Amino acid sequence: MNTPIHDFLEKYAGSGTVRLHMPGGKGLEYPFDITETDGADELYDCTGIIAESERDTAALYGAGATCYSCGGSTLSIQAMLAAALSITGKHRIAAGRYSHKSLVSAAVLLGFDIDWIYPGEFLGADISPDAVRAAIGADTAAVFVNSVDYLGGQSDIAAISAVCREQGVLLLADNAHGAYKVFTGDHPLTLGADMTADSAHKTLPALTGASYLHLADKSHYKAAKAAMSLFGSSSPSYLILDSLDLCARYIAERRDEALRTVERVRELKRALSVDGVTMKPSDDMRITLDAFGMGHTGRELAREIRLRGAEPEMCGERYVVLLFSTVQPERDLETVYDILRKIPRHAPLHGSAVKVIKPEKVLSPREAFFSRRETIPVGASAGRICAGITSPCPPCVPVVMPGERISEELAEMLTGRYNVTNIGVTI
Repeated sequence: MNTPIHDFLEKYAGSGTVRLHMPGGKGLEYPFDITETDGADELYDCTGIIAESERDTAALYGAGATCYSCGGSTLSIQAMLAAALSITGKHRIAAGRYSHKSLVSAAVLLGFDIDWIYPGEFLGADISPDAVRAAIGADTAAVFVNSVDYLGGQSDIAAISAVCREQGVLLLADNAHGAYKVFTGDHPLTLGADMTADSAHKTLPALTGASYLHLADKSHYKAAKAAMSLFGSSSPSYLILDSLDLCARYIAERRDEALRTVERVRELKRALSVDGVTMKPSDDMRITLDAFGMGHTGRELAREIRLRGAEPEMCGERYVVLLFSTVQPERDLETVYDILRKIPRHAPLHGSAVKVIKPEKVLSPREAFFSRRETIPVGASAGRICAGITSPCPPCVPVVMPGERISEELAEMLTGRYNVTNIGVTI
């Protein structure tokens, strides 16, 4: 597998060239930290080593084209939304309600409106094909869905893509948590998505901020690159680009090893289930522990795990998420098994499902965000119109969107579940 970016960086770092260019570190600590020097290509208008590496990665994913992102899947999501608007000339997006805040920030910046599609479960990705069909209108540019949500729930991409083809709209998939699906055969592109945003850094061996924007139709490449340059830094990190280049070689050459790791995580889930560890169904690279079933709150269980030498991806009131990578050492899985078996169990706790709240929409996200605003205590916000993007992280999903009226239920959720004390509202 060729690694054109990595090979160029190695050659440049070893050349002894006097660096009379940015960045200011001059390669002393990070020899591969360069800018767009002669031969290094240009990320948003690439014809050389970056273009070659992107083509290699596209072939691995079965994409018509792939764009590299040094701004994480936030940049990939914002770029594919902008590209969809540009390609279609339409200005509405139908989207799963519990989407990452990058969708909402794109709506604020680009001025499109969002028609929300609600799942049956709070923070869930699983929206029905019928609900998708009902949300599509004459001015819908695209449908936006989560392939995998933060707790590991998954959308039926194949069924939703069939609806989108029937209705003649693009399907955009936030696959930030599913880049590893290149190995398992259920990647959103394979299932019919038109564009996907994949965080290489979440489940593959790449640096933080490394992401892909995959396009099923290569004719959308120029629109996607133009959109990416709209949101992205004009000084992309070559350290991240190098990691994406090397990640392509990993995908091409170590498929069997990656699939063995996937199967080990599956085996670990089966073994934990036999031992009475309660879990929420989740995707292949995640174990979502149901702490209530073990007699703990999520935060208590996370503390028990930390005391035994491991750090979870996230914890909430009920769930604790353990996130794995395709290069996770086998000893780590053995350690997780040992830790979870030894944590004391108590009588199960009982809790009702978190209610799916459907706020009243008053203004568009852009109108609300750029309106005159004030910051007030959440406890005094009922009846007011939200003016900001309030998205506790993780999972970085806004509970109330800019332009929506804050109800008593929403205010209670923000204070009780997320400990949010103040919120921006329109004047």
